Amino acid sequence: MIKNKIKSSLLMQLMALALGIILVLGMGSVVTRQYMMHTLEENILSSNEKLLLQIEAKMEDYYDTIKDIMTTVAYSPTVVEYYAQSHNERIMSRAEISQVFSNAVLLEQDIEGIYLYDMSMQQIAAMGDALDSRILGGIKDKVEFSNICYLQQANVPYYLVYFPIYDLEQKQYGRQIGMCVFLLRTNSLQGVLEGAQIREYAQVYLIDGNDRILESAGGENLTDLSADMLKSDISCVVNIQNVKMDEWKVVSRIFRSSIWQEAQDNMQMINLAYWIAILLIIVMVGFCYWRILYRVRKIGKFINENVNEPELRMEEMQPDELGIVASSLNQMLDEKERMNQEILKSQTKMYEMEIAKRQVQILAYQNQINPHFLYNTFDCIRSMALYHDVDDIAEITVALSKVFRFAVKAENIVTVEDEINYIKEYAKIIDYRFMGKIKVTIHMAEEVRKKEVIKLMLQPLVENAVFHGLEKKVEDGEVSVTVEMKDENHILFIIEDNGCGIPPAKVVWLRSTIGSNLNRKGIGIANIYQRLKLFYEDEVEFDIQSRIDEGTKITIVIPDCIKEINDKHV
Repeated sequence: MIKNKIKSSLLMQLMALALGIILVLGMGSVVTRQYMMHTLEENILSSNEKLLLQIEAKMEDYYDTIKDIMTTVAYSPTVVEYYAQSHNERIMSRAEISQVFSNAVLLEQDIEGIYLYDMSMQQIAAMGDALDSRILGGIKDKVEFSNICYLQQANVPYYLVYFPIYDLEQKQYGRQIGMCVFLLRTNSLQGVLEGAQIREYAQVYLIDGNDRILESAGGENLTDLSADMLKSDISCVVNIQNVKMDEWKVVSRIFRSSIWQEAQDNMQMINLAYWIAILLIIVMVGFCYWRILYRVRKIGKFINENVNEPELRMEEMQPDELGIVASSLNQMLDEKERMNQEILKSQTKMYEMEIAKRQVQILAYQNQINPHFLYNTFDCIRSMALYHDVDDIAEITVALSKVFRFAVKAENIVTVEDEINYIKEYAKIIDYRFMGKIKVTIHMAEEVRKKEVIKLMLQPLVENAVFHGLEKKVEDGEVSVTVEMKDENHILFIIEDNGCGIPPAKVVWLRSTIGSNLNRKGIGIANIYQRLKLFYEDEVEFDIQSRIDEGTKITIVIPDCIKEINDKHV
């Protein structure tokens, strides 16, 4: 059903095309969004990997810086000599040791304390707050960065850097004589993360071996990261990069919602372009409708109205292609009207000649028979029949007299009731003639009794049914006459018999020649059809249905009122 509607309407086709284009644009928008999302995510993750490598390099530089400072401290002549001195000599050298420590703090301001230990973990020199031996652990034989630790005096996070000290002057190479420990604030690591080009929505954490946060950038205010936070999931992408400081790691966390938001921001201009394209399509549909389809429909409506009102003409349109069509249509209608007037004049002359001819024929028929003589003769026959008690002859004579009176009376317009009464009198004659073998049944609806019709419209059809359909039949036959209202403005007549029927070829011939001038002898079917056309013009419906050995059915539909015509035309 929808497919047929689209095929039969240019507007529906145009809207379907526009809808198809909009759907394609919508799909394109979705595909573009997904592509941008995927591409942006890949770019961000690639950039994030580069960021982690950048932080790793910075941490390596920081590692080397701290190591260099510690090397300067641990292998300064003052410290080397200090390890070789006795307890009393060390007391005298503390000022020089403090100077070395102060110089180291000048190189790295985040150094909170510097401590020297011998191989028995005895502190031989220190600068800064005291360290708990439980934090230190044992002697380290390599450079190590500890996890976060807290001093007893303050709840501030620190970390320790262990640097082994070896005796470089002895013949025994690689003999460790002690250890230097630096105490540093975690704030020193903030510069490493801030120097990296971290996206505003990325969370970067520097964590120790216990997953405690040494420093962070863009992240939440946390002290440590849980195991779930170190794993990627649907909502978050996690990257982990090891650094040179033993078990330390750099953790990057990027939420997909932030990526989506950035993709949304990037899609705004593309979405705007799609919406502008859709708006232009809608404007195009509106333009095509108002400038083309609406005017085409207007022309079509005018053509339909012109059928009933031929004098109508199209209004002036804009001087484009459709305006030219409308102007040409008006010219064609003017020419058609002129030709119709000429044809009407010719047809009027032909009708007047035909009517005059029929009037002459009617006058000839009327002059051939003296109606009063026949009426008197019928009355005489009836009286003689009654005198001799022959009631059947008297009754058939009366019926014949009524039939003849109705046939020759001057009126051409009668009521349906008069026409039916005429058929009833004719039926009496048929009943006597065929001794009850052929019956004529009549059904007339009450509302059609006083409707006007042309005279002798049904009787010839009943007569045809009797003599051509039922007379040759061995069994009894019946002719059924039905008159009723088809609708509010039309009367339906059905004349049906159960006779021998009409051959199909003849039925086809009757339908094709009923409106022509062929076979006009007598007052048969063609004569009745022509009389109906004369009175009701094209509003007549006349149909013949017949089947061999089953019967014939004639259906007539006419308006319930007769058009006004001059008497000379009937």
